[in-house]
Amino acid sequence: MSAPTTNIPVAVTAGAASGTSGGQQPQPRTIAGSLPSARSLASRLLHGTPGRMRLFGLLGVLAAVLLGAISANALLASQAAVERAANNTEQVVRVQSIHVDLLRADAVATNAFLVGGLESADSRLRYEQALSRVATSLAKAAAAQPADGNALGALSVKVQAYAALVEQARSNNRLGLPVGAQYLTQASAGLRADAIPIVTQIVKANEDRSRKEFERSNSSLQLLVGVVSVIGLVALAVWLARRTHRYLNRSLSGAIVLLLVALFVAATQISGIGTATADVSRGNFQQAVSLANVTTAANDARSNESLTLIRRGSGASNEASWKADRDAVEKGLDGIRDGAELRGLWAAYVVAHEQVRKLDDGGRWDDAVKASTNTTAAGAAGTFDEFDQRVAQARDTAAKATVSTLQGLGGSAPLYAVLVALAALVASWLIVRGVGQRIEEYR
Repeated sequence: MSAPTTNIPVAVTAGAASGTSGGQQPQPRTIAGSLPSARSLASRLLHGTPGRMRLFGLLGVLAAVLLGAISANALLASQAAVERAANNTEQVVRVQSIHVDLLRADAVATNAFLVGGLESADSRLRYEQALSRVATSLAKAAAAQPADGNALGALSVKVQAYAALVEQARSNNRLGLPVGAQYLTQASAGLRADAIPIVTQIVKANEDRSRKEFERSNSSLQLLVGVVSVIGLVALAVWLARRTHRYLNRSLSGAIVLLLVALFVAATQISGIGTATADVSRGNFQQAVSLANVTTAANDARSNESLTLIRRGSGASNEASWKADRDAVEKGLDGIRDGAELRGLWAAYVVAHEQVRKLDDGGRWDDAVKASTNTTAAGAAGTFDEFDQRVAQARDTAAKATVSTLQGLGGSAPLYAVLVALAALVASWLIVRGVGQRIEEYR
């Protein structure tokens, strides 16, 4: 017989089958499931009057932060604009110096050429010093303003070509060869046709940059956002007073006062910077530009005087250019403050030039050359050099005053920007505190 078998029932539970103790397996929370909870929380926080208080309080904090950020940015923007204006003004001065020195070198070279043979050591030195300053200014200008790099590079090539032609003219002049006059005429014509237009273009570009930065230095329009923010906070205070019947909220009132002070300080600083830069633009900067234009026109006139004599009877176009330069100088001097002395010195040179022309037109070319190269107080060379030195000094003084004044403006703007930002943060805390008090009282 076989042994009886016993069937023992085995209870298999869902928990045993899954390897866990009894109970159902927890389901993971989903993002979709959490959204109703977030909406429910937001609904509770923003429900009723307390909820609106919280919402308006948040908007008030944002308004305070926005006011602080806009005001601080406006202060820093004004300072940055002034710094750029100073840098662009320095570039204007450098390039104008190149313009002046190129024409001064040409004036010296052409006048020295009239003597014949080997020019004087003084003339040679003044010519070389002028071209040396041109080379130095070109290097500094290229380093200071990369945007002018290509134009300055092209200008450097033209200057070297001019200097090479002058050297050829000088070599032939020492040998008594007439071809030297052709080389010098070619050099002067090339300087005016090729180099000077590049200089003029660079000067204009930097003058435009400077004037735009002068305008940007007054960024007070940005502060209108701050005014709107303050108005919004006042509206919040009025609304809270009407809803809670508590008409004085010290924290909220303190926040408004603090932001008003910050806004006033920022506006005062920015307005002061803008006014000062506008004064510089209309004053010393304009004087420096005008005096530089006078100097370049005067040196161009001096070159044309010499070229008229060098061309011996065929220099009518040069004399016409001299007259145009004279008009430019006299017009420029009319706009110079305290320019009576300069006008007197220029008038003395004009008289000396007219004497040169009288002698040349009368067939006394040798005497005309002597009058043109005469370095005494009554000679053309002497009267022109006196004028040239004085107008150059006046121009350098105006240029240095412009740069110095601009560099001194806006230095405290970063400090005020930090203070305004801190005031906005403190005001934000006061707004939170003031609204929180009213919420607690309302409950």
